Amino acid sequence: MKRIATMISLLMLAVVGKSQQELQVSQYMFNGLFLNPAYAGSHDYWGATALHRSQWVSFPGAPRSNMLAVDGPIKGKNMGLGFQFINDATGLLATNEIAANYSYYIKLNDKDHRLAFGVRAGIRNETFNANGLENVDLSDPLYQGNQSFWIPRVNLGVYYYTPKAYVGLSSHNMLSIDERRNLNSDAGLRRHYFLNAGYVLNVTSSGFVKFKPSVLVKYQAAAPIQADVNAHFLFNDRFWLGVSWRTKAAFVMMAEFQITQQLRVGYAFDATTTGIRTYQNGSHEIMLGYDFTQKLVKIKHPRYF
Repeated sequence: MKRIATMISLLMLAVVGKSQQELQVSQYMFNGLFLNPAYAGSHDYWGATALHRSQWVSFPGAPRSNMLAVDGPIKGKNMGLGFQFINDATGLLATNEIAANYSYYIKLNDKDHRLAFGVRAGIRNETFNANGLENVDLSDPLYQGNQSFWIPRVNLGVYYYTPKAYVGLSSHNMLSIDERRNLNSDAGLRRHYFLNAGYVLNVTSSGFVKFKPSVLVKYQAAAPIQADVNAHFLFNDRFWLGVSWRTKAAFVMMAEFQITQQLRVGYAFDATTTGIRTYQNGSHEIMLGYDFTQKLVKIKHPRYF
């Protein structure tokens, strides 16, 4: 049994290493900093979001991810700052990353319409625990002890937004660098592109029910284009309920509840549609958000994105 688990873990490393260099999360539409550095400071207050994701539950070596993002405006400036910490474990590979985000926005004709440009700079550590391997040649230096690499990362983004709509475009891993500091290496982190957009509109004249359609398109040259098509309903500006379809991957059901003006909690469940679905029990994601708004700013509307 251990041998089978080891083989599956190695297979996971090979698959995830090629197709999931960027963490897969489902509730990105409630905090755009996960995707785009230009999102930093897009609200008139500071906010923090924590997220945990358990992917492909019961599958040996499946990804387990934790993310923390904090962002807000620089007072008196058309600028924003954001900070992120990411922890991820997949099989025998562990990843930790810290990053800082900076954005600068310009106000368009309407003061509530803004166009922001952002950059994210961070450092990523990848550790491979070779001690967890079985049935390998232990005399091979490749399989002796832990191997750790530090990799710099740079992301760029542009983000147009209004109180009820947004469009964003970002590029991750601009350096395309590997653990040996070789630029544009096929063995390194590959460049990814993300295009997302969303809009909030009233379903009822009173505004009690609102509808938020959104879409995310992901492109990486070595993989097929993937898209998320999302549909969410907001009830009484307190409770979100929605579904998503991730092409050739999963159906997602999610909910978010605005407990107070500042505190919100969310949950998402991914039902896998690929051949792996018979070997695992789906993916679970829990999100907790807090907005530092009390006595600081007057909120004109809830956080739509």
